[in-house]
Amino acid sequence: MKKIGYIFVGLLLLVGTIYFLFFHERRGIDTVYLIPNGYKGCVGVFYNVKGKPPLKVQNDKVIHKISKDGKLETSSPESFGWYSTEDSGWHNSEYYYVNDQGKKVKELNWERDINWEMTAKDDYNGNYFTFFVGGKDDASTPQPECFSQ
Repeated sequence: MKKIGYIFVGLLLLVGTIYFLFFHERRGIDTVYLIPNGYKGCVGVFYNVKGKPPLKVQNDKVIHKISKDGKLETSSPESFGWYSTEDSGWHNSEYYYVNDQGKKVKELNWERDINWEMTAKDDYNGNYFTFFVGGKDDASTPQPECFSQ
């Protein structure tokens, strides 16, 4: 009887370990990028900008309203909506073209319409996230430094 108890406890520990390692996800908040209809080019989200409004969460998603010049300046930190301050965790990103009233007119396909994305930091801009809207033919070079000075 004792042997069955040890086997049961061992199996329970094994199942718990497998769950924790493979199925327990570190989940951040999903992100939505609202881009002016027809915009092609670099998009930059600049964090920790004093005097700028913070990012907002709507329907459990962080909303990024991009201006007509492809920029969004926010007082929020880069880690806003992340699983932790060091790890964004698993999250989905959605990209939409929106009209002048902010209504979604087209969902952009990450593989076709978003050429690349990267995070960067420099003395001029601080921390920022940038991506390119447009096909591979629209980007002059892979991962250009669009907003560096």
